[in-house]
Amino acid sequence: MIFLMVGAIQAQNYTSVQLQDSGLRVEKTEEVPVNKSQRADEDANKANKRVFGKSSEDSYAGKVVVIKVGMEELSSVPRYKFIRRTVRRADDEGAMAIIFDLNTPGGFAWETSEFLMQDLAKIKTRTIAYVNPNAVSAGAIVALGTDVIYMAPASAIGAAGVVTQGQEMGKMERAKAESYLVAAVRGVAKKKGHDPDLASAMMKMEFIYEKGDIYIDEENLLTLNAEQATMEFDGQPLLAKSIAYDLDDVLEKEQLGERVIVVAEPSGMEKFAFLAAGFSGILILVGIGGAYLEMKTPGFGIGGAISLVAFSLFFFGNYAAGNMAGYGLMLLFVLGVILIAVELFIFPGILVPGVLGAVLVIGTLFMAMVDDLAFDDNGVRGWDSDQAWDFIMRPAINLAVGLLGSVALSLLMMRYLPDVPLFNKMVMKGSLDSGNSSNITESEGARIGLQGSAITDLRPVGKGDFDGKLLEITAVKGFVSAGTEVKITSEDGLRILVEEV
Repeated sequence: MIFLMVGAIQAQNYTSVQLQDSGLRVEKTEEVPVNKSQRADEDANKANKRVFGKSSEDSYAGKVVVIKVGMEELSSVPRYKFIRRTVRRADDEGAMAIIFDLNTPGGFAWETSEFLMQDLAKIKTRTIAYVNPNAVSAGAIVALGTDVIYMAPASAIGAAGVVTQGQEMGKMERAKAESYLVAAVRGVAKKKGHDPDLASAMMKMEFIYEKGDIYIDEENLLTLNAEQATMEFDGQPLLAKSIAYDLDDVLEKEQLGERVIVVAEPSGMEKFAFLAAGFSGILILVGIGGAYLEMKTPGFGIGGAISLVAFSLFFFGNYAAGNMAGYGLMLLFVLGVILIAVELFIFPGILVPGVLGAVLVIGTLFMAMVDDLAFDDNGVRGWDSDQAWDFIMRPAINLAVGLLGSVALSLLMMRYLPDVPLFNKMVMKGSLDSGNSSNITESEGARIGLQGSAITDLRPVGKGDFDGKLLEITAVKGFVSAGTEVKITSEDGLRILVEEV
């Protein structure tokens, strides 16, 4: 994974980032006249917060949208996605301006370059960077992608070299990464009216930069303080338009003092959803485990409730985090569950509903975790298999954790759950209901040795008739065809095991 270097700061402090392009979620907002330095709490409370459906918040049209880019925004998957969604929404709805309030040590290189080229380079809305007080590494690149830059009195911008997490890059690998990233940043910086050589000097050590009293040799990266960034050459500032003492000063200098400001932040509910999305694999494990427990207990009980909560959190978390989870995938998931239930309880042994249901369930769980913005960005570039693997790998790992973990959990429940007093009364100690819906209350082990016949194929689970009583049975040796004589060899509270006679 490639990072942008923050001077001597080590890359291991960073996490990862990816994003979605739904512009309908605005998380936490405050609206006050922008010429007031203090944001009123009551205005923040008036903002409507989106949870899962449509947003009822006011439009960004004609307003100034402030996006705070702090210590974690460029190195946190959900927060990075939130920034991109907010930028796209503001542009779509006709905001007057977008201000990035920057105080960041940086983040991931690839995601930052995607944001630069797919969003900042194409945006119609005026963009403003306020370095308050640090725009280091990826933060410097974000600033170079805006139309105008302002510096706080004591501030710094630059030091955007490429590093990797863990082992050092080889010479060829570094050359490839730097060549692409420097070219991308130079192009956007030039389009926005900034000196592209400044971008090169901030990102590449071999680049020698000299202007006035500023000189950077081939062994250093360029970092500018407020005074240097605002120095004028031939009547033009080196990088930043001027020094601004606070955000209100930026607004006044941009003649936006009479506009309404909206400070966009994730809501508490969205932060919770972001956390849930980070534990997608565990939620899949718990959801499937709960469903298995529900199948082995009478009525709708704790297993079904656990499964319902786990999968609800899974879809909600991934939806809010900017992945492809949505109503369509949720409906396909429910359809898959229904097909599996048809296979197990209504037409056991047919296979087609069960296989189709399993494909739908597994497919929707995987797709729900795919980063929507990364998927779209890859399509815009032309399909890139290497980059596609980056956003496919995380869902694949989470899905594997969930599926394999649920198998292990089910095996543990088979072995130990019948002996747990808390669940003893919930787990079916005898057979399932008989054909006439009467309950069978025989103690565990009382049916060992009984002979009957399989009335459905056992693959390996199916139904059997024992002296007129319908039982759910499991074949010890895999497949047993319907009509075969079988004998109960053991039962453990969760399964009745049979063998052919």
